[in-house]
Amino acid sequence: MYPRRRLLARGPWLFDFRPHRLIVFHGAEGVRREVSGDVPNPPSAPVVLAALDEAKGVWVGSGDRHVFSAGTGASAPVQALLRECFDLITDGDRLVGTVVDGALKLTALFTTNGSGQRWEPMVLPKPVTATHGYGYSEGRPPRQSPDGAFLDTSPFGITVVEKGRGRVYVLRSGAAQPEGALQMEPGGEQDIWRALATPHGVLLLLVINYRQTALLHFALDGTLLGSLPEQDGDDDEDEELTWGGAGVCVLDADRALLFVQDKVLLVSLPRLQVLETLAGEWPSFVSVTPEGADRWWVGAEDSDALFLLTAEPGHPLHLHASHRPVSPGAPLMHVGYKTPTIHWTEHTSAPLTVAAPVTETWRAVVRNDGTTCEAVRIRVSGVLVGARVVDVSVRYRGQPLPMAEEHRVNLVGNTAGLEGGATAELEVTFKPRSEGSGPLTITVEPCSWQSQGKEWQWDKEEPRALAVTGHPASAQFLLTVE
Repeated sequence: MYPRRRLLARGPWLFDFRPHRLIVFHGAEGVRREVSGDVPNPPSAPVVLAALDEAKGVWVGSGDRHVFSAGTGASAPVQALLRECFDLITDGDRLVGTVVDGALKLTALFTTNGSGQRWEPMVLPKPVTATHGYGYSEGRPPRQSPDGAFLDTSPFGITVVEKGRGRVYVLRSGAAQPEGALQMEPGGEQDIWRALATPHGVLLLLVINYRQTALLHFALDGTLLGSLPEQDGDDDEDEELTWGGAGVCVLDADRALLFVQDKVLLVSLPRLQVLETLAGEWPSFVSVTPEGADRWWVGAEDSDALFLLTAEPGHPLHLHASHRPVSPGAPLMHVGYKTPTIHWTEHTSAPLTVAAPVTETWRAVVRNDGTTCEAVRIRVSGVLVGARVVDVSVRYRGQPLPMAEEHRVNLVGNTAGLEGGATAELEVTFKPRSEGSGPLTITVEPCSWQSQGKEWQWDKEEPRALAVTGHPASAQFLLTVE
């Protein structure tokens, strides 16, 4: 699983990026900017958040290898970076990026200046073997399944992680090439790896099958400096302490934080002895960024909530929630549509009143802003429909559309597809039968035909059913029948 939320603090700025939105905090308030289009969910690459010192340039990416520069303070219109990369991070006054091939194998580690115009490749060192004791191959040669190369940073440098190939590189701040690299047994598809540079080497968090957790500290010659739980012991308490890993953070040369499902552990470097435990709920992975001296922002990937953690030496760990007002801002960027996407170009959500014996017609125009869809399904839903308070008839593109009852409160009709960029007129007419009032929803759904065949039907024609394969348009209003 790639990082799906990243936090970054630069001076008075705090940037909080997830695939669908960027929140830019300055002082006590934040501005939320949304991403439009078909954002991958889950992302096919890590979400990118990088900023030079003093936040003069900010780069964001929604997890699809396209990176955009948003300008000073992330307030300006975005412009696409000239080069696609799998992940991107900042190191002082330069950018560092990874490039992978079609098989998701790391092909290059690049650096560039703040303009992002000219990229210089680095020489990658040959990895040395490190044994972590949580093997997946049981003595057989490890099987590699490349799954990308993502970056992380600590006060002591940048790491490049290739979980699917079992490789971790360490690049010290400002260095011309990585100081060293480790080769371990590759992680499986259901495993999560995070790695951070330390003064002694690299701190590696393994989450095996999303639950069993190990924290390992290696020197760059492959020597194991410490582990949690200890590999040569059978302490059940240690095993429970490290169940359900949610993240790791290097604080300084002597301390690191390990987040697990129900607590935060302060551990010593290099031996990884537990110094302190702080209660907390971390059901998913967390992103952490330094806010200042002995202060860190923490945010889980499944929530917009932010927490400020203080870890001053000699004082207990302290964690408290941040409640800052957030206002809407200008759209961040549009990443395009890869599926059919229906939008209203003309419609109203104003209440509609129908008085017997006169009929009333609700009119709208829809447009497909995405790719062509095979079919369109129109749905009229509401308690008045189910109770037969009104009769409903539909015309689409000037032609009557037969409607069938579904689940008692829906009327559904299927028709031909809508081309990309095309528009269509929709008319829904209501004829009163009795009296009543209630909400009514009209939805236009882009669909495709999908096979519903079963093994025992091999000698028959496979039945097909419509399935929504894009973004529908929906309108709701109050309908009153007098």
